[in-house]
Amino acid sequence: MTKVRKQRIKKTYNYSANRKRMNKKQQNVGNIKCPEVKDAWEKNAPVSKNFKNMGLSSDPNEAIPFRKTQRQRVEVMKKSLQDGIIPPAVLTNAVDLEQKKKTKKKKKKPKKGFVVNKLEENANALRESGFRFSKGQASLISHYLDKYKLNYKAMVNDRKNYEQETWKQLRRKIRKFLSIQDHVDEYLKTRGFETLNIEEEDTDSD
Repeated sequence: MTKVRKQRIKKTYNYSANRKRMNKKQQNVGNIKCPEVKDAWEKNAPVSKNFKNMGLSSDPNEAIPFRKTQRQRVEVMKKSLQDGIIPPAVLTNAVDLEQKKKTKKKKKKPKKGFVVNKLEENANALRESGFRFSKGQASLISHYLDKYKLNYKAMVNDRKNYEQETWKQLRRKIRKFLSIQDHVDEYLKTRGFETLNIEEEDTDSD
């Protein structure tokens, strides 16, 4: 079948395209940000094989399959028991379990199972919060500490409490300020103190 003239005209070689760069872009896997996976990644192997070797899965439905027929089986068993009929599955349940245990194949351990262990350790590791108060907030909290120590209820009536924060909101903010070591060090340095000796006054519980 002859092609239309316009279709033949469109098929022209693009001399301005950089073929080397295009091939690299197609073959590039991308930048793997996770260092544990990046170290164990094989460039020549496909994504599925890399994931399998590391003990990972790209699809959670394949890793933990949902048995759709399980609910149907339960409903059938209930109906049959209500009718007084003992289904054959109940009688042969024990035998089937024994046979399954015998014929059950041992799952092969992934070649690079240490990647999963490293990822779990990294996920469970404690991390320091990167939160810091702005200079304006830090100077305001320092003003409260200088004037009222830790008397939060007295801070509410201060003129600089423009946002009309409650004593519980101020307490939460100051406790957060004192939990950040950088803010405490700067506060002690500017005041010329070595240690921070202030105690909270008795207030109503939350």
